Amino acid sequence: MSGRTRQTLLPCFLLLAGCATAGGPPAGRDMSAADAGRKLEVLWTPIQQGPAIPASASWNRAVEAGTRTLTGTPGARAWRNTVSYQIEAEVDPETAILRGHEVITYRNASPGALTNIVLNLYQNIFSEGVPRNRFAPVTGGVQLRSITVNGAPVRYSTQGTLAFLLLPAPLASGNSAVLEIEWEHTIPPATAFRTAWEDALGARVFQVGQWYPQVAMFDDLHGWDATPYLGDGEFYSPFADFDVSITVPTGQLVGATGVLTNPDEVLTEEALTRLESVVNNNGITRIVTDADITAENTTQRPLSGSLTWRFTAEDVRDFAFATSAGYVWDATVTRVPDGVGGTRPVMVHSLYRTGARNWEHAAGFGRDALAFFSEALVPYPSGILTVAEGPISGMEYPAMVFINRPSEDDALYAVIAHETAHQWFPMMVGSDEASFAWLDEGFATYFENLSVGKRYGVRDPFALERASYLSVAGTEREVPLMRHTDLVSPYGDRYVAAYGKPSLLLQSLERVTGPELFHATLAEFLRNWTLRSPTPWDFFAAFETATGRDLGWLFGPWWFETGVLDLAITGVEGAESGRAVVTIGKLGENPAPATLRATTSSGTETAVEIGVERWFSGSREIEVVVEASSPIVRLELEVPLPDMTPQNGVWTADR
Repeated sequence: MSGRTRQTLLPCFLLLAGCATAGGPPAGRDMSAADAGRKLEVLWTPIQQGPAIPASASWNRAVEAGTRTLTGTPGARAWRNTVSYQIEAEVDPETAILRGHEVITYRNASPGALTNIVLNLYQNIFSEGVPRNRFAPVTGGVQLRSITVNGAPVRYSTQGTLAFLLLPAPLASGNSAVLEIEWEHTIPPATAFRTAWEDALGARVFQVGQWYPQVAMFDDLHGWDATPYLGDGEFYSPFADFDVSITVPTGQLVGATGVLTNPDEVLTEEALTRLESVVNNNGITRIVTDADITAENTTQRPLSGSLTWRFTAEDVRDFAFATSAGYVWDATVTRVPDGVGGTRPVMVHSLYRTGARNWEHAAGFGRDALAFFSEALVPYPSGILTVAEGPISGMEYPAMVFINRPSEDDALYAVIAHETAHQWFPMMVGSDEASFAWLDEGFATYFENLSVGKRYGVRDPFALERASYLSVAGTEREVPLMRHTDLVSPYGDRYVAAYGKPSLLLQSLERVTGPELFHATLAEFLRNWTLRSPTPWDFFAAFETATGRDLGWLFGPWWFETGVLDLAITGVEGAESGRAVVTIGKLGENPAPATLRATTSSGTETAVEIGVERWFSGSREIEVVVEASSPIVRLELEVPLPDMTPQNGVWTADR
């Protein structure tokens, strides 16, 4: 969608939203700028030696206000507004209509009073005429039947995927408001993204995400996040508690975020007995079987013809569910550290239709991925994970992931691993996915690749990401990682910007810092920012603090610009004497440290480390002396970052 269209919409947002707080930041963001309103006014790096990291004015203000720090941790004055939802929903599988009633308690912990509340109406992206940057079937969007605040009707306006509620009185710091909303919408068909239904494999399945009116994020950077949902960007939402009741016809299984609190009311005795046995079983247990479906014995069958499934979840960013009368149900268990020297069980469920290829392995795949990430990062915080098959090719929600039907076994594992990795990024640390897709997709891709590499013995699990990045590097198709994700497509390669390049850069950061320090710093970052919302600058600061090193040369050009790295051996003198003077040229824009490895005629090897600071003077060439005990016959540059043409970093005596 063009910048011009965004500019014509913005005044509507600002007029409707007003001011977020008395004297506070505006409720909307200026989406017309290439950086989506984040004017890069101040150059910042805690340990200044080389190129600096551009920092947003809003982040600098937050540091000054004490809500964030230059060391990359939350500040002493950090706060977060909290939300609790009570939702009663009913799905009609024949018409795909979802009706809901919700009571929202919103608690204002910010320093100022709120004059308005902003709601995300994600389903309006399926309304005719609503701006979007992805194809979407038209369903009519969400119909708001009523909205009250503290029991009284409230004035509100809708604009696309946002609703702006004018509070009858300012909501003071420390106080709460209770919103009550009745609504309905039609769940979109399988051509939709993130939420859809389909008829396949003999049964209708619903994967339902971003489905209820949700309070938008209010943070210390911009106040209300009134960024419209256009499709490419995912979400930025506050952590909340959920008590959700989902009513469906008997015979339909439901899997959801959170814990099923009324299993005795919906499951058969056979299913309950099988479920209770899972915690002591190392294998996969079939909770609901094909035979149960044939015998119409998948759920209890009251005379009313419907069942209400109730789930609760605490401190999660969102709530999603899946339902079908054709689902079989597998379950298994893994154990993760409990923080006090022992372990605790995590139940892993998979819901899928018979005939979904390789899905009999899905519960085990989810279990193995959880175990891998709990060891590589920090222990999985929830006690449950549900993997649900359906039309959505891959989407994460707290304790719930939607997966389609990849044709190969390893491909199914990879996508389950990727979506499971999202349980850490961004479900534990609530980053702004809409603005900085790399801060969750890049991490998920990086850890997916580590997991796939270990499981399948893949020598270079980052080969696809490297090839995709190098195919666009230095061209107009590459865009900076720090560009708002809704401004990437169709002008640039979104996969490279959100997935491929950032995963390679995380691998590079691990090489620069060393694996032990990298993973320790990342785990500490997770602990510091769990249930909070870090920005890229918090991440940058955390690593500079942990390493005690200036990393502006890495974070600045690689995240904010699209220059390339191309270090080449451009001249060699004296190699035959065993003392070579090697000229190294910087043919691209980006500097990097390097290791120059030399092999002699006798087969011995020696190495010279080249610090990145050698390039800070602006020189395009440097000289490095390599000394060996016999003639040098081969020289090779090793760099920790993706090099455009690694072949020009190799010299041989017969060249």
